[in-house]
Amino acid sequence: MRTQKIAIIAFGIVLMSCIVSAGFFDMFDKITGRATSQPTNVSVAVAGTTKAQVTYVSTISNVDLNESSYKAVTFNTHMYDADGVSDLNDTSVSANFSRTGEALRETSLCTLQNDVDGYTANYSCSINMWYWDGAGTWNITVRGKDIGNGSYAYNTTTYFTVNQLKAMVVSPAALTWPTVSSGAENQTSNNDPTTINNTGNYNGTIDLTAIDLYGETSPSQKIPANNFTTGLTTSGANPECIATVLVNGSVATITGSVANRGNLSAGSGAGQEEFYYCIPKVPLISSQTYSTSQGGSWTIAY
Repeated sequence: MRTQKIAIIAFGIVLMSCIVSAGFFDMFDKITGRATSQPTNVSVAVAGTTKAQVTYVSTISNVDLNESSYKAVTFNTHMYDADGVSDLNDTSVSANFSRTGEALRETSLCTLQNDVDGYTANYSCSINMWYWDGAGTWNITVRGKDIGNGSYAYNTTTYFTVNQLKAMVVSPAALTWPTVSSGAENQTSNNDPTTINNTGNYNGTIDLTAIDLYGETSPSQKIPANNFTTGLTTSGANPECIATVLVNGSVATITGSVANRGNLSAGSGAGQEEFYYCIPKVPLISSQTYSTSQGGSWTIAY
């Protein structure tokens, strides 16, 4: 009896081994619908090794700046890659404008516009030029890179011209003196300085054209323009009284003056010049008000 039980157990083990080796569980999976395999898509991106080139920068016409503001200067550039446009790094393209002695003007990113062909892409760049940026020749530098090589390519072959902008805002609009006495000396204005705000990029001297002041009651009398002087500073010693002598109806360049182009918002005198005025000696004339009301006005100009 013990021998029969052992034989039956042994037979059962053999039978189970056969069922398993015959794919019983595979049959079970087919009955239940459970997946026994899964397809997998495989891809490999291969980047080229040829360095990209910045092959073209469009011409920029002479730039006229905007008074007291900025001017957006836009141009196009092309980047080429022998490995194809798919290898170009579109977010790497940037540009700047430079000129010796001037602040660098640049853009953080040029934007992709379209693919010219299978190897060349076209990008648009825009850089702000400010009203105080210097007149003359500026260089354009464009850089960009591809994905595979990863080294920056540069193009510095293109230049453009910024035109001179002469512009100003003068304050105050009127010039006055306190009541003075005939024959008095070193009589200074009571509402100077005249502040000349340079709202362009001119950087030369400043002129003042004066005219005689005629009596408002008796116009036959006058204070000639050459009785006035104009300077750049004032103090207890009245330096404005020994400064540039004005001339009736003629341009007088104020000695030492400069338009001093710059960012007016920076303060501390940037972009400004100041004029102070004096009558070194009041002529012997009658008591009345003398003014330019009959002949026009004084003119400050570049």
